[in-house]
Amino acid sequence: MTFTPLRSRSRDLSSWFATRPDLFVSERSPRRSTTWLLIAALMVILMVVVYASPDATVALLGGRVRSGLAIGGAFFLPPTVFAASIAMFFIGTRRWRVKGGGALTNPVVHGVAAGFPLDQATAALQRGSSDIAGIVDALKTVIAHRGDDRLLTIWTSESDRAMYIGVIRVDGKKLWIDSEPVPVDPALVFDVKELDRAALREHAGLDRPRTDRR
Repeated sequence: MTFTPLRSRSRDLSSWFATRPDLFVSERSPRRSTTWLLIAALMVILMVVVYASPDATVALLGGRVRSGLAIGGAFFLPPTVFAASIAMFFIGTRRWRVKGGGALTNPVVHGVAAGFPLDQATAALQRGSSDIAGIVDALKTVIAHRGDDRLLTIWTSESDRAMYIGVIRVDGKKLWIDSEPVPVDPALVFDVKELDRAALREHAGLDRPRTDRR
Protein backbone atom coordinates (compact mmCIF):
# COMPACT_ATOMS: atom_id res chain seq x y z
CA MET A 1 0.00 0.00 0.00
CA THR A 2 1.45 3.36 -1.06
CA PHE A 3 1.78 6.29 1.31
CA THR A 4 0.21 9.58 0.25
CA PRO A 5 2.36 12.59 1.26
CA LEU A 6 0.89 14.64 4.08
CA ARG A 7 1.25 18.32 4.90
CA SER A 8 2.87 18.61 8.32
CA ARG A 9 2.25 21.19 11.02
CA SER A 10 4.89 22.96 13.08
CA ARG A 11 7.62 20.43 12.31
CA ASP A 12 5.81 17.55 13.97
CA LEU A 13 3.98 14.36 13.01
CA SER A 14 0.47 15.50 13.97
CA SER A 15 -0.81 15.05 10.42
CA TRP A 16 0.27 11.42 10.46
CA PHE A 17 -0.96 10.76 14.00
CA ALA A 18 -4.40 11.96 12.87
CA THR A 19 -4.50 9.29 10.15
CA ARG A 20 -3.93 6.49 12.68
CA PRO A 21 -6.81 6.58 15.19
CA ASP A 22 -6.10 2.92 15.84
CA LEU A 23 -2.76 3.90 17.39
CA PHE A 24 -3.08 7.49 18.64
CA VAL A 25 -5.62 9.82 20.22
CA SER A 26 -5.59 13.61 20.44
CA GLU A 27 -6.10 15.49 23.68
CA ARG A 28 -5.59 18.90 25.21
CA SER A 29 -2.46 19.31 27.33
CA PRO A 30 -3.54 20.31 30.86
CA ARG A 31 -0.33 22.23 31.51
CA ARG A 32 -0.48 24.23 28.29
CA SER A 33 -4.18 24.89 28.76
CA THR A 34 -3.60 26.22 32.27
CA THR A 35 -0.71 28.39 31.12
CA TRP A 36 -2.70 30.10 28.37
CA LEU A 37 -5.73 30.57 30.63
CA LEU A 38 -3.53 32.21 33.27
CA ILE A 39 -2.04 34.57 30.68
CA ALA A 40 -5.53 35.42 29.42
CA ALA A 41 -6.73 36.10 33.00
CA LEU A 42 -3.71 38.32 33.67
CA MET A 43 -4.46 40.34 30.54
CA VAL A 44 -8.10 40.77 31.63
CA ILE A 45 -6.94 42.14 34.99
CA LEU A 46 -4.50 44.46 33.24
CA MET A 47 -7.20 45.68 30.85
CA VAL A 48 -9.56 46.42 33.74
CA VAL A 49 -6.87 48.43 35.52
CA VAL A 50 -5.89 50.36 32.38
CA TYR A 51 -9.36 51.07 30.98
CA ALA A 52 -10.91 51.84 34.38
CA SER A 53 -8.40 54.64 34.94
CA PRO A 54 -7.10 55.82 31.55
CA ASP A 55 -6.07 59.26 32.82
CA ALA A 56 -3.98 57.73 35.60
CA THR A 57 -2.37 55.34 33.10
CA VAL A 58 -1.44 58.20 30.77
CA ALA A 59 -0.14 60.28 33.69
CA LEU A 60 1.91 57.35 34.97
CA LEU A 61 3.58 56.84 31.60
CA GLY A 62 3.67 60.46 30.46
CA GLY A 63 7.10 61.22 31.80
CA ARG A 64 8.77 58.13 30.40
CA VAL A 65 11.05 58.00 27.36
CA ARG A 66 8.98 57.36 24.22
CA SER A 67 5.86 57.74 26.31
CA GLY A 68 3.67 57.61 23.21
CA LEU A 69 4.75 54.06 22.48
CA ALA A 70 4.40 53.11 26.14
CA ILE A 71 0.87 54.49 26.31
CA GLY A 72 -0.06 52.79 23.05
CA GLY A 73 1.27 49.52 24.37
CA ALA A 74 -0.60 49.87 27.65
CA PHE A 75 -3.94 50.26 25.84
CA PHE A 76 -3.52 47.95 22.88
CA LEU A 77 -1.13 45.19 23.94
CA PRO A 78 -3.27 43.56 26.70
CA PRO A 79 -6.31 42.90 24.44
CA THR A 80 -4.00 41.63 21.70
CA VAL A 81 -2.27 39.22 24.06
CA PHE A 82 -5.65 38.19 25.49
CA ALA A 83 -6.98 37.32 22.02
CA ALA A 84 -3.80 35.41 21.20
CA SER A 85 -4.04 33.48 24.49
CA ILE A 86 -7.61 32.41 23.79
CA ALA A 87 -6.63 31.31 20.29
CA MET A 88 -3.68 29.32 21.66
CA PHE A 89 -5.94 27.71 24.27
CA PHE A 90 -7.97 26.16 21.46
CA ILE A 91 -5.28 25.47 18.84
CA GLY A 92 -1.96 25.45 20.69
CA THR A 93 -2.64 22.99 23.51
CA ARG A 94 -3.16 19.86 21.45
CA ARG A 95 -0.96 16.85 22.10
CA TRP A 96 -1.00 13.19 21.10
CA ARG A 97 -1.17 10.08 23.22
CA VAL A 98 -0.68 6.41 22.47
CA LYS A 99 -4.17 4.95 22.44
CA GLY A 100 -4.76 3.55 25.92
CA GLY A 101 -1.29 4.68 27.01
CA GLY A 102 0.96 7.65 27.71
CA ALA A 103 1.55 11.00 26.01
CA LEU A 104 3.99 11.23 23.12
CA THR A 105 6.94 13.61 23.39
CA ASN A 106 9.43 14.79 20.80
CA PRO A 107 12.87 14.73 22.47
CA VAL A 108 14.97 14.89 19.29
CA VAL A 109 14.68 16.92 16.08
CA HIS A 110 17.60 17.41 13.71
CA GLY A 111 17.68 19.21 10.37
CA VAL A 112 19.98 18.01 7.61
CA ALA A 113 21.22 19.47 4.36
CA ALA A 114 20.05 18.43 0.91
CA GLY A 115 21.57 15.22 -0.38
CA PHE A 116 22.31 13.72 3.01
CA PRO A 117 21.44 9.97 3.02
CA LEU A 118 18.94 10.21 5.85
CA ASP A 119 17.53 6.74 5.07
CA GLN A 120 20.75 5.21 6.41
CA ALA A 121 20.42 7.10 9.69
CA THR A 122 16.77 6.06 9.99
CA ALA A 123 17.70 2.43 9.43
CA ALA A 124 20.36 2.63 12.16
CA LEU A 125 17.87 4.15 14.58
CA GLN A 126 15.30 1.50 13.81
CA ARG A 127 17.77 -1.21 14.86
CA GLY A 128 17.34 0.24 18.33
CA SER A 129 19.20 -1.02 21.36
CA SER A 130 20.69 -3.87 19.36
CA ASP A 131 23.16 -1.36 17.87
CA ILE A 132 23.83 1.46 20.33
CA ALA A 133 27.17 2.37 18.75
CA GLY A 134 25.52 2.53 15.34
CA ILE A 135 22.84 4.88 16.67
CA VAL A 136 25.41 7.26 18.17
CA ASP A 137 27.41 7.24 14.93
CA ALA A 138 24.26 7.89 12.90
CA LEU A 139 23.20 10.81 15.12
CA LYS A 140 26.72 12.20 15.09
CA THR A 141 26.73 12.15 11.29
CA VAL A 142 23.33 13.82 11.19
CA ILE A 143 24.57 16.56 13.52
CA ALA A 144 27.62 17.08 11.32
CA HIS A 145 25.42 17.72 8.27
CA ARG A 146 23.08 20.32 9.71
CA GLY A 147 20.70 21.98 7.30
CA ASP A 148 17.08 22.87 6.62
CA ASP A 149 16.20 20.53 3.76
CA ARG A 150 14.78 17.66 5.83
CA LEU A 151 14.03 17.07 9.49
CA LEU A 152 14.67 13.88 11.42
CA THR A 153 12.09 13.75 14.21
CA ILE A 154 11.74 11.07 16.91
CA TRP A 155 8.63 10.68 19.06
CA THR A 156 8.48 8.51 22.15
CA SER A 157 6.26 7.37 24.99
CA GLU A 158 8.53 5.86 27.61
CA SER A 159 5.69 4.32 29.61
CA ASP A 160 4.53 2.39 26.52
CA ARG A 161 8.01 1.64 25.15
CA ALA A 162 6.79 3.25 21.94
CA MET A 163 9.10 5.07 19.52
CA TYR A 164 8.40 6.45 16.05
CA ILE A 165 10.94 7.88 13.62
CA GLY A 166 9.77 10.29 10.95
CA VAL A 167 11.29 12.45 8.23
CA ILE A 168 9.77 15.81 7.29
CA ARG A 169 10.71 17.52 4.03
CA VAL A 170 10.96 21.31 4.02
CA ASP A 171 9.60 22.87 0.84
CA GLY A 172 9.88 26.61 1.32
CA LYS A 173 7.23 27.47 3.90
CA LYS A 174 5.53 24.09 3.47
CA LEU A 175 6.36 20.92 5.38
CA TRP A 176 5.69 17.44 4.01
CA ILE A 177 5.76 13.89 5.35
CA ASP A 178 6.65 11.95 2.20
CA SER A 179 7.02 8.49 3.71
CA GLU A 180 5.29 6.79 6.60
CA PRO A 181 7.12 7.14 9.94
CA VAL A 182 8.60 3.87 11.14
CA PRO A 183 8.27 2.31 14.62
CA VAL A 184 11.05 0.83 16.69
CA ASP A 185 10.42 -2.63 18.09
CA PRO A 186 9.29 -2.16 21.74
CA ALA A 187 11.96 -4.66 22.81
CA LEU A 188 14.63 -2.46 21.16
CA VAL A 189 13.51 0.98 22.39
CA PHE A 190 16.43 3.07 23.64
CA ASP A 191 17.03 6.31 25.56
CA VAL A 192 17.11 8.65 22.59
CA LYS A 193 17.92 11.75 24.66
CA GLU A 194 20.95 10.12 26.26
CA LEU A 195 22.30 8.81 22.95
CA ASP A 196 21.69 12.17 21.29
CA ARG A 197 23.69 13.86 24.06
CA ALA A 198 26.47 11.31 23.53
CA ALA A 199 26.48 12.08 19.80
CA LEU A 200 26.62 15.81 20.51
CA ARG A 201 29.56 15.32 22.88
CA GLU A 202 31.45 13.21 20.36
CA HIS A 203 30.73 15.69 17.59
CA ALA A 204 31.92 18.58 19.77
CA GLY A 205 35.10 16.62 20.50
CA LEU A 206 35.72 16.13 16.80
CA ASP A 207 35.10 19.81 16.05
CA ARG A 208 37.28 21.11 18.90
CA PRO A 209 40.51 22.57 17.48
CA ARG A 210 43.62 20.71 18.54
CA THR A 211 46.39 22.51 20.35
CA ASP A 212 50.00 21.48 20.28
CA ARG A 213 51.22 20.24 23.60
CA ARG A 214 54.90 20.41 24.26
